[in-house]
Amino acid sequence: MQENIAVIVPAKAMPQKLKECIGSILNLGYPGLEVIVVDDGLQKEALGVLDNFKGRVKVLKSDSYGPSAARNLAAKYTAKDYIAFTDSDCIVDRGWLEELTRGFREYPQAAACGGIQKLPEDSTGFEKKVFLFMRKAGLITDYIRKEKHSRIYEVNHNPSCNAMYRREVYLKEGGFLEGLWPGEDVEFDYRLKKKGYKLFFNPDAVVYHYKPKTWNSFLRMMYRYGFAQGALVTRYGMFRRIHYFPILSLMFLFLFLLLMFVGKAFALWFIFGVLFLSWFYFLNYFSFILFVSGSLSWNLGFMAGFIKRNI
Repeated sequence: MQENIAVIVPAKAMPQKLKECIGSILNLGYPGLEVIVVDDGLQKEALGVLDNFKGRVKVLKSDSYGPSAARNLAAKYTAKDYIAFTDSDCIVDRGWLEELTRGFREYPQAAACGGIQKLPEDSTGFEKKVFLFMRKAGLITDYIRKEKHSRIYEVNHNPSCNAMYRREVYLKEGGFLEGLWPGEDVEFDYRLKKKGYKLFFNPDAVVYHYKPKTWNSFLRMMYRYGFAQGALVTRYGMFRRIHYFPILSLMFLFLFLLLMFVGKAFALWFIFGVLFLSWFYFLNYFSFILFVSGSLSWNLGFMAGFIKRNI
């Protein structure tokens, strides 16, 4: 199996960590490993970074059609039996591929195996707060899972920054839905599960994933996440816990307005109780502020995606 893996990395604009990402993959020392970087609109300086890896990395051009099309292009290009995906802002752990392939060895029926995300040591303070927030939000998103145990177990979804698929299955089922990003991995895994395929998760397969460094980039990310999920609901209906979040938000607003009608004191106590419980869950004032602002941005994106119905 070692000689039958291709690692695919879509890259756009000027990824700040592209050099470190590719270097970490090459340092795995896997025999016969094929590394494919898909140029999805890289700037000249970023292409210069790839010159450092000539002869060791294959570069494909995808004409800026998005990461879904980029990954699909590379999957069709390679002849390897297994295709592993990570992002250009990720650093892979030394045992990353070994742990992903362990999922297939222990569960021969697996169509895919994914792993966990951790935060790089050189992340900024803001990134650390975003990561903490996303770990807490993982209760309803399945985006960042906690390390509860070391065993491999079945899941419904693995983020595309840390996932490996059987290429035969990937191509047979059409790969990622082109034009959708983010959420293309959610959509594809949902189709696989509906057809009876098995997806697994190994918490020992680690990538170190950088997060937004500013408020604006964080809010844009949350809006994009919400937009994608709203669009998916129009296509498939509600199939994830996070899809019920807008309904819960509306219920919260309705209850608040009802209490305001009864009396402002009731409404204030209600808000105080919700704020206290939320803060207690996040155990961090800044993470709580991220939750409030991120939830608003996500819900706005969800409504926009639901209305446009563009996938």
